[in-house]
Amino acid sequence: MENLVVATNAVIPFMVYILLGALAIKLKLVKESFLKELNGVVFKVFFPFIMFNNLYDVDFGKLSGAGYVGFAVAATLALIILAFLLVPLFSKDNRRRGVITQAIFRSNSVLYAIPLAQSVFSEDGASMASIVVAFVVPIYNIASVAILEYYRGGKVSFGKLFVNILKNPLIIGAIAGVLFNMLPLTMPDCLVLPISELCNMATPLSLFVLGGTLHFSSMRKNALPLAIGTTSKLVAVPALITLIMYAIGFRNSEFFVIFCMFATPVAAASYPMAQSMDADADLAGEYVVITTVLSIVTIFFWILILKNIGIM
Repeated sequence: MENLVVATNAVIPFMVYILLGALAIKLKLVKESFLKELNGVVFKVFFPFIMFNNLYDVDFGKLSGAGYVGFAVAATLALIILAFLLVPLFSKDNRRRGVITQAIFRSNSVLYAIPLAQSVFSEDGASMASIVVAFVVPIYNIASVAILEYYRGGKVSFGKLFVNILKNPLIIGAIAGVLFNMLPLTMPDCLVLPISELCNMATPLSLFVLGGTLHFSSMRKNALPLAIGTTSKLVAVPALITLIMYAIGFRNSEFFVIFCMFATPVAAASYPMAQSMDADADLAGEYVVITTVLSIVTIFFWILILKNIGIM
C-alpha cells in the first residue's frame, strides 16, 4: 500500500495541472491559440532553466566509483539508438517517427525518479538519482532535438543539424549550466531564487497547456502508435533493463535509481518540444497523459515485483 501511495502522489499533481488546462478551455477562460503561444514560451524560456539548474548544481566530485552512472548513460544511449532504428519499421510518417522514438527513451526523471528514489532509499537515494538525472537528462534533450530535427527536414546536412541543435533553447541551457558549474564562482542568492522559481513553473505550465490543447478525439486514430509506445515505455524497456542490471549485479539503491530512469512516464517536455519542432504534437501530448495515468499502476507493480524477488 505504501508503494501505491508513493506512485499515486507522484502522478496526481500532473493530472491536476492537465485537468485545469482542460477546464480552462471548457469554460472559455483562455483560447487554444493563446495556449499554443504560451507553449512556445515555456519551451524557449522556462525549460532551459531546468537544464541550467540540473547541471549547475551537480557535484561532479561524487562520481568517483559511481559505476551506476556510467551504466545509466550507456543504457540510455543504447536505447536511443535501438528506438531510432526500430520505429521507422512500423511508422512511415516522419512527423510521428520522432515523437514515438522520444516517447520510448525519454522519461520524466526529474519529477519522478528523484521522488521515488527518495521515498524508497531516503536522502541517499535522492542524491544518487540527482546525479544520474544531471547526466541523462541532457542526453534526452540532445537526442530529442537531433531526432526531431532530422525528421523535420527529412535529409539535412550534418553541419546544419549540428547548428540547429546548438540553437535549441534546452541545449543552450545545458551548456550554460556546465560552464557556470566549472567557474570558481558561487551564484548569489538573488539569482538562485528566480532561477529555482522558473524551474518550478516549467512543468505545471507545460501540463496546463497540454490539458487545454489535447484533443482526445485523435486518440482513436493514434491507437497503434500509442499502444506500441506506451507498452514499450512502461513495460518492455523496464523489463529489459531489469534483466541486464540483474545479470551485471546491480542491487538495492543503485538498481532502483537506474530503474526509475527507465520506468517512469514520458517527459512533459516532449510535448512543447514536438510542437516547436513541427512534429506530431497531439501524439506527443497523448503519450504524456496516457503514460502518466498508467504509471500509477505499472510503477506500483514494478516496485512490488522487485521487492518480492529480493532485488531491492
